[in-house]
Amino acid sequence: MKSAASFEGSDSARSGTLYGHCGVLIPAFDEARTIGSVVKTALKAKLGPVLVVDDGSNDDTAERAREAGASVLVLATNIGKGGAVAAGARALQTEVIVLIDADLTGLKSEHLVELAAPVLEGKVEMTRGTFLGGRWTTATAQRLAPQLNGQRAIRRQSLLNIDGLERSRYGLEIAITEYARRIGWRTSNVPLHGVSQVMKEEKRGLIKGFIDRLRMYRDIVTTLLGRA
Repeated sequence: MKSAASFEGSDSARSGTLYGHCGVLIPAFDEARTIGSVVKTALKAKLGPVLVVDDGSNDDTAERAREAGASVLVLATNIGKGGAVAAGARALQTEVIVLIDADLTGLKSEHLVELAAPVLEGKVEMTRGTFLGGRWTTATAQRLAPQLNGQRAIRRQSLLNIDGLERSRYGLEIAITEYARRIGWRTSNVPLHGVSQVMKEEKRGLIKGFIDRLRMYRDIVTTLLGRA
């Protein structure tokens, strides 16, 4: 039986914290199909430790992530993307965190370096990735709602200071964007050429994927209303 939050992977992971100047945090729920390639790309970037937070998955996400070389924080139950990121940020005690989704395709190590560099150099408080040249479905969605992109670099303590982070679920990106606007962070957009995502309907089937999409929209609207 899984504990409420247990580490799997390296000895440093089992101690409950991962230290360094920069690290990569990947929240994941039932992403066994793509997590391995995403982890390998993150490790290739050599930014620092790579931590996958398995948000109560029903598949082999944790095992695939560990096999690829990541440290893994396993949550016993699904608490949503916001909660998974909060748990990961408490464990990944690096000054800067690069957040990436577990279902990316076309990701290259240089994309992560380009996301991290402006924050590491102190030029901005946050960067946000934008998809360009990938699948038209995700690229179009990015143009319509760039604030929903989950690929970001941000200072760890700033991330943990965001109101309602743990409760935000799929509204995580809205919570981050609105907090950044209210506080007045310097931000910049980083083009991620050729990067895309596997759609929910592709991962979970048409009906279940559509239901998951509706839940995502519900969380986004709930977070927006809460901010208002």
